[in-house]
Amino acid sequence: MCGVSYGQESQRERLERHLYTLASDSLRGRAAGTEDGQKAADYIEREWKKMGLKSMAGDSNYRMPFSRTSLQRGKGEYCNLVAFIEGSDPTMKHEYIVVGAHYDHVGVMGDKIYNGADDNASGSSCVLEIARQLLAKRSQLKRSVVICAYDAEEIGLYGSTAHVNHLKNSFQLSQVKLMMSVDMVGWYKADGELTLEGVGTIADGKDLVDPKALGVDIKVRTKKYETSMLTATDTEPYALKGIPTLAVTTGLKSPYHKPEDDAELIDYDGLDRVTDYLVALTIAASQKEGALASGHVARKHRDLKGFEIGLAAGLGSSNLNFPEATVDGKSALGFSGGLMVQYNFSRYIGMRINAMYNYSHCPLPASGDAYGKGYGVEQHSLLVPLTLQLGVRESGTGIYFGFGFFYQHVFDGGFYGDIPAGEPACEVDKNPGGIAWNIGMRLGHWQLDGTWYYQLSDFFETANGLPKAHMNMYVVTIGYFF
Repeated sequence: MCGVSYGQESQRERLERHLYTLASDSLRGRAAGTEDGQKAADYIEREWKKMGLKSMAGDSNYRMPFSRTSLQRGKGEYCNLVAFIEGSDPTMKHEYIVVGAHYDHVGVMGDKIYNGADDNASGSSCVLEIARQLLAKRSQLKRSVVICAYDAEEIGLYGSTAHVNHLKNSFQLSQVKLMMSVDMVGWYKADGELTLEGVGTIADGKDLVDPKALGVDIKVRTKKYETSMLTATDTEPYALKGIPTLAVTTGLKSPYHKPEDDAELIDYDGLDRVTDYLVALTIAASQKEGALASGHVARKHRDLKGFEIGLAAGLGSSNLNFPEATVDGKSALGFSGGLMVQYNFSRYIGMRINAMYNYSHCPLPASGDAYGKGYGVEQHSLLVPLTLQLGVRESGTGIYFGFGFFYQHVFDGGFYGDIPAGEPACEVDKNPGGIAWNIGMRLGHWQLDGTWYYQLSDFFETANGLPKAHMNMYVVTIGYFF
């Protein structure tokens, strides 16, 4: 800035120039799939060419376009930029460390431009200067480094997902030994530390990331794993493949996804320090002998199955509720068993439908005495609950909740016991339905579940005399998903 020529710029000044360019009003928030986003990609490409970075093919064609359907924007055309710095070790250079940042943001909403200075012009600027330093120090690199500028992160991690798919299809994914996502690193002074999430996925990760060992004056906070159910960054597609990952950030103290996230609020001295630290960390990771993977993966990054099928068996109790008399009858034991099918929309939301044989029976008070000693009614039925499940699922460990509806088809049922003389004739409703809700715990493939069923239809179809009744059921099941 301030009239200093390109060749005389310090790293801090270059970071400021990058960030003011990428977060300028003229780029209108860099929304994925727009001309404004393309301008950001053009700027990064020009900077890489000035440095002399090469692509993985050995030329200066960094562009890796891809198409993806977005819920927000429909069918979109997007573009990642990927560069390559070859390691110096004859054997280890065939292994890769990926250092990436997404350059897109959310664009314009209403009449407000969301410039995304911290999110994520800061990470994009940082990675530009990481690449510059690593290129100058490439003789210190043993493993090779892949530098990535990802598009379409804000609308679904599409860019990093496309790159992982490309690496998989070109049989290079197994060569990736570590991925670092640099996302929102512009507020070091406000947060007071740089946070690294995922240290537990790296063998001896805490020692590797120690700033004292790396010779950089910076405060670092480590977390073994990424744990938030509500946030994600470009580490996720890699982590889902079992690759060690580090999510690098200075936190959410900036005006996250607000129009006020502008370049003048960035801590450039802190960003300069973060850049030096990540350069040292990348070099150290490239030199680390042996496997980088610890063998541990965050729960949220375990590979997700779409459909799951399992079996369940349960015991429960049921009783009759007489709403007009505001009284409940006595409860009695029953049992059920059958098939569970679940579709997981994400790691934390799924839809479950069960098909269960269910036997239930209820004491029925004689002569209107709700707690009297009487006969009863029973039903053999197909019980089909359809519930939305919220919480931990698919080979995870934790609590989940569900709610929805159920339908029953009663194929056999009626009175049992000694029916007192003079009791009114009735038969059980053959097709009752109602609401269902549950709470449970998932333990890998096993689950322990408690479900409440409340009929909204009348339990009896009466000829005369008997008051309206609904059946309540509570069933505890043990299930196993294959």
